[in-house]
Amino acid sequence: MKQHTLPLAVLALAATAAVSAQAQSNVTVYGRVDLSIAQQVDAVKNLEVRNGSGSRLGFRGTEDLGGGLKAVFHIEHRFNAQDGSVANTTRFWEGKSIVGIQGDFGRVTLGREENPAYTFSQGPADPWGTDTVASNGSIVAGRIGSTRYSNSVNYRYDMGAFSVGAQMAENIGGEKRPFSLGAAYKDKTFVVGLGYENPTDKDDSWTTVNGEYNFGMFKAGAFFGSGKNTSAQKHQAWMLSAKAMIGAGEARLSYGQLKNTTTNVVADKQLSLGYHYALSKRTTVYADLTTENRDAFPSNREKTGYDFGIRHNF
Repeated sequence: MKQHTLPLAVLALAATAAVSAQAQSNVTVYGRVDLSIAQQVDAVKNLEVRNGSGSRLGFRGTEDLGGGLKAVFHIEHRFNAQDGSVANTTRFWEGKSIVGIQGDFGRVTLGREENPAYTFSQGPADPWGTDTVASNGSIVAGRIGSTRYSNSVNYRYDMGAFSVGAQMAENIGGEKRPFSLGAAYKDKTFVVGLGYENPTDKDDSWTTVNGEYNFGMFKAGAFFGSGKNTSAQKHQAWMLSAKAMIGAGEARLSYGQLKNTTTNVVADKQLSLGYHYALSKRTTVYADLTTENRDAFPSNREKTGYDFGIRHNF
């Protein structure tokens, strides 16, 4: 019996250490595979199998440092599920790549991250979250904003229904450092978001406000954006949207436009509708239809796009 005492003690100590480590830190592996049969709008006529909402594989985690502090990290790879290729051949962790510290003061991270103006205002304003062929990305970003910035310093603070964020990134090939601010309030009935983004050019900036109200049977939303492009030309955008639960699915509708008010030209006008049906908590099938008209629209490109897809989250 004595000869087994040491090995058993070592195993017990190792098990205790493993449990302790597990209690102090955690890592979550998650992902999404989303594919659709689609005809893209503003593209040549070509019915194809394509990514619907950015297929991805991600890892995120925290480590308890004690004293109310946590170390945090989050990395996310994007890929083209239709052929398995990398979505961005020059950047493997395209979706996100951050590390930082979190505490009662909020969260400070470094790396590649969504800018707060997109997180709190631009993205939530679009019923499709700027995904699928029905994406309203051109309108909510005003042809000025950018979804993410690399080499950035980020701050976020959440307090109940209220969230605020700020970001500044390195100046790479531009005239100044890009920075962004965002804030949002969200409860079961009402959502409002604000965003300000100042990219790398000395002239460009983009300010947005969005809101959504839950009437019970449906949700109604509105968006407005105003700013200047790199040529100091004024851009204004607006969009109205609605979402309604029908059975186990959600019907979506949006209509909006982007206008260059300096040249008095409508740069983009878009009407979109869709239905996303949840087969389970993780699997959704969907169909979207969108029609778009913009300035200098090439004659060989389609003004109507549609998709039929399936999305699985894990």
